[in-house]
Amino acid sequence: MTGRQRHARRVEVARVVPVEASVAYAWVADLRTHPRWILATRLQGPAGGGPEVGDRYAMASGPGVGRDPGTALGRLVLLDRMVVEQLERPSTSAARVGRTRLRKHGPVLLGEAGFDVVPMDERRCRVVWWEEAYLAGPLPRAVTDPLAALALRGFMQVSLARLARLLSRHA
Repeated sequence: MTGRQRHARRVEVARVVPVEASVAYAWVADLRTHPRWILATRLQGPAGGGPEVGDRYAMASGPGVGRDPGTALGRLVLLDRMVVEQLERPSTSAARVGRTRLRKHGPVLLGEAGFDVVPMDERRCRVVWWEEAYLAGPLPRAVTDPLAALALRGFMQVSLARLARLLSRHA
């Protein structure tokens, strides 16, 4: 496309979890909980008090992420820098969807990602994890987008299944 930025391909995975929407929202909105359920992921740097709009996070993900955060980078690890841009709490009684939106600032991934938490009833909700992210380069997006989407979808499915198992133990 000439003169215009092409939109990133949207990858979306959803899962019904056995908890009220506000509980699931607390887990997906707060990036400090993500290493507990997102596959091979570690929070890099200070955690802060979060989550609040404007908070900045860096997550390291990949097979090289180990127990020692000082040795994680440099071993098949993707560093994902993000800024929280939107936080809207869900309400089961008002049938209001909770939303979290993050802006990805590289160095490998650019674009947006987020979670929608859809109340179903007092004991269940649907968590939707979406990503509109793309590789920063140097290869053309026509080549990398389909491969990145495939890898991302698998990563997201496994991670949401882990979240559902974790939340079912706490239900």
